[in-house]
Parts: sequence; structure tokens; C-alpha cells
Amino acid sequence: MGTLRTKTLSLVAVIVLIVLGGWYLYGPSGGHLTSLKEANFVQFTAQFDGAANDDRVLVLVSPT
Repeated sequence: MGTLRTKTLSLVAVIVLIVLGGWYLYGPSGGHLTSLKEANFVQFTAQFDGAANDDRVLVLVSPT
């Protein structure tokens, strides 16, 4: 049982490091992340549609 717990803990630690690294590289201070709100929806839509020849990634995270 100790080995399984160690492997699980290691996996969780690696995932947390990857997420934190991504936040550091692509977060609000260094990347192009946008918080989608009603006030900036038109601007977001124009930017998203304008990047038709570029890579586009859309991630929706909901607390519920």
C-alpha cells in the first residue's frame, strides 16, 4: 500500500508542477489568457475569429 500511495502522491505533485508552470508561462502576466465576461465577449469573439489561421485553444472551467 505504501508504494501505491507514493506513486499517487508523485503523480499529483507532477500535475501540480505542470499546472503551475503553465500558469507561470501563459498566465495573465505572461500569456494570452482571457477571462471571458459579458463586458469583453464581443472583443473576445473578434480576436478568436480573427485568428483563423493560428492555433486557438478554448478552455472553459466551471466551479459547478
